[in-house]
Amino acid sequence: MKRYAVHRTASAPASRTIASVALAITITAFAAKRFGFIDADVFFLSLLFSACVALFALLAAFVAFQRIWSKGGPGVPSALTGLLFGVAALFPPAVVVGMLVTSGGVNDLATNPVDPPELKTQAIVEQQPFLSWTTVLLKEKAYPFLSGLPQEAALRRFEPDRGTADIVPRRYRIAPGQLHVAGAKALENLNWTIVDELPPDLLDAATRLQAEGETHILGLKFDVALRIRPDTVGALLDVRSRSRTSLRDLSTNAGQIRTVFDEIDRVLLETYGNLARLSVDEGEEEEELPPIALEDQREVIPLPGFKPYFENGETTDPDAEDLPDLEG
Repeated sequence: MKRYAVHRTASAPASRTIASVALAITITAFAAKRFGFIDADVFFLSLLFSACVALFALLAAFVAFQRIWSKGGPGVPSALTGLLFGVAALFPPAVVVGMLVTSGGVNDLATNPVDPPELKTQAIVEQQPFLSWTTVLLKEKAYPFLSGLPQEAALRRFEPDRGTADIVPRRYRIAPGQLHVAGAKALENLNWTIVDELPPDLLDAATRLQAEGETHILGLKFDVALRIRPDTVGALLDVRSRSRTSLRDLSTNAGQIRTVFDEIDRVLLETYGNLARLSVDEGEEEEELPPIALEDQREVIPLPGFKPYFENGETTDPDAEDLPDLEG
């Protein structure tokens, strides 16, 4: 009985091998970025390279399926493995690029955009030239094309005041020094490192705090500044959050500010009980608290708090009837 040669396609094992390399590059890049071994630019370039390798693996898998379908032969498991590994390696770069398109670049948000709290440690965007250039390109070209909106209308989506109506200064009915202690405790509870501090020298003196934090997944660093000033009610709190890179994690700068407010409220609730705090809206006039009139409830002149002294050595009996009336 004559045997025909079995067709074997080289695309199937090649797709599996190439996809495995792409997946390994993606996992290595995420691990290196999470533990701080590489910066944002190297991480983004690594993801782009792994995406290109994954696309090549997917192409090889599709070629293998076509040849197996037309000519037969083994290789389906290898082609399926290459397809799955290629999709797995391509998914993280697609998510990162998608978040770059929708985020709009480096974000700097403060409760008082006119006079934001000072940040001593400045984020150096020049250290990420490729990532910064890609972010601007995606924001100005890719997003208007994908959304179908004119460029001006598409760029309005990235305005800093969009969706941040609750990011406003807040007043607290305690002294600035007490609010400073509560703010420091809140930053400590959030596991953010305090890198700069102006402690209060007096209870009602202006203070500031600056902390450095990391996102939970990628370990992206961001800076948060708290500025506490005296106010007619007690203390006025301003918060500023700024990312050091245009990459985005699950948390945003608005989310970091809300987290600070919530943690400070929790610390104050544990320390002082139900302490009211007031949000400061734009254009709101400061509330003048009415003065409280103190009435003197005493009807007689108070007696001296010392025993009278007489030169002749005689003492006076306070119960004597002929004592002069102090009220007269």
